[in-house]
Amino acid sequence: MKSITRRRGSSGARAKSRGKTSARRRALPKVRPEFREYMRKIDAYRAGRKPIPLMRTGPSKIARAVQGLTPSQLRRRPARGKWSIAEILGHLLDTEIVYGFRYRMALSEPGRPILAYDQATWAEQLRHRRLSGPRTVAQIQLLRKVNLELVGSVPRRTWNRYGLHPERGRETVRRTLELIAGHDLNHLDQIQTIKKKYGW
Repeated sequence: MKSITRRRGSSGARAKSRGKTSARRRALPKVRPEFREYMRKIDAYRAGRKPIPLMRTGPSKIARAVQGLTPSQLRRRPARGKWSIAEILGHLLDTEIVYGFRYRMALSEPGRPILAYDQATWAEQLRHRRLSGPRTVAQIQLLRKVNLELVGSVPRRTWNRYGLHPERGRETVRRTLELIAGHDLNHLDQIQTIKKKYGW
C-alpha cells in the first residue's frame, strides 16, 4: 500500500507540475500580426547573418551615414509624423540603454517580465530632434561597445535565458541580439532614404 500511495503522490505531483507549465505557456502573450510583420522585416535586414559581427559594425555605419550633415539637415523631417535623422539617432541611443538593461535582466534574473516603453513618446519628451549628431553617435558607439563586452563575457549557453516581452512573448538574449542587429540596418536604411530624398 505504501508504494502505491507514493506512486499516486508522484503522479499527482507530476500532473500538477504539468498543469503549472501549461498555465505558464497559456499565459504567454499572443504575438499580434503587426509585431510578427515587424520582426520579419527586421530579420530580412539581417538575412540570416550572425548578429555580433553586424552589431560591431552597425554604429560605425551610422556614423559614416550622418557625417558632415548640418544641424538643420539632422532636424529635417521627411514627412509629417516621420522622424528626422536626429530623432532616429536619439532612438538608437535609447535602444542601447534599454536593451543594455534587458540583457542584464535576462542574464541575471531570467523569466522576469520585460518593461515595454513608448519610443515615440521618448523621442518627443526627451527632445531627440535637438540632439547633437556627433555627440549622440559617440554615445551610441560607446554603449554598444559596453553591451557587446557584456554579452561576450558570459557563456554562450546563457544567451538562451530570456525575459517575457508584453508584445512578443518569450525573448531570449540570443533573439534580442538578432533583432538589434537588424534594427541597426533598418534605421540605417531610413537615414539613407532621407538623404536621398533631399540630395544630401
